[in-house]
Amino acid sequence: MSLYETLRTDLLMGRYAPGSKLRMETLKETYGGSVNVLRENLVRLSAEGLVEAEDQKGFRVASLTPDRLRDLTRLRILLETDGARHSFGNGGVEWESNLVAAHHKLAYMEGKMHEDETAHFLMWHQCDYEFHAALIAACGSGLHQRYHKQVYDQFRQYVVVELKTYGFRGSDIVDEHEAVMRAALNRDLAAFEQALSRHLEVFASRA
Repeated sequence: MSLYETLRTDLLMGRYAPGSKLRMETLKETYGGSVNVLRENLVRLSAEGLVEAEDQKGFRVASLTPDRLRDLTRLRILLETDGARHSFGNGGVEWESNLVAAHHKLAYMEGKMHEDETAHFLMWHQCDYEFHAALIAACGSGLHQRYHKQVYDQFRQYVVVELKTYGFRGSDIVDEHEAVMRAALNRDLAAFEQALSRHLEVFASRA
């Protein structure tokens, strides 16, 4: 795993507290590499919204505020609903099969999260992304998918805080994902948007 990927994963997994300063000397001890290489990677991560660059003051982990979470929630609903709408029209049996497979993996990992959140969190995170990406996989726009991934990752920083604060939501989140998948397979856009909004707005309501 590259320095960029390692840093990115640690930011997404909540290794550093929201808003905390990322000190170069500490990062050098943890990851190695020169200050210039670390700075280049942090600049890249700041462009993705995971890090905030401060003029002449270095970098901080992105701050998590209720207003920002509401914005990210709205964007995710817009991007996933519109992406799903196009996928409903473009997607055939392969899209459906991939979606069902992604949901099956996610449901399995959600079961594992009941057993040990710490041990299975990283894989659960990956499976959750794969499921939501599968929903819009047939949208026909790489740009749409790229921006969805960026918003998804920023939103995911809040999910980490939610998990550490309240714990895994268990059967509720399992049922929510099931409802989203069923609406997608039925190509019912109104039901899809309702199920997705219910799933995502839980986080905003707790911020």
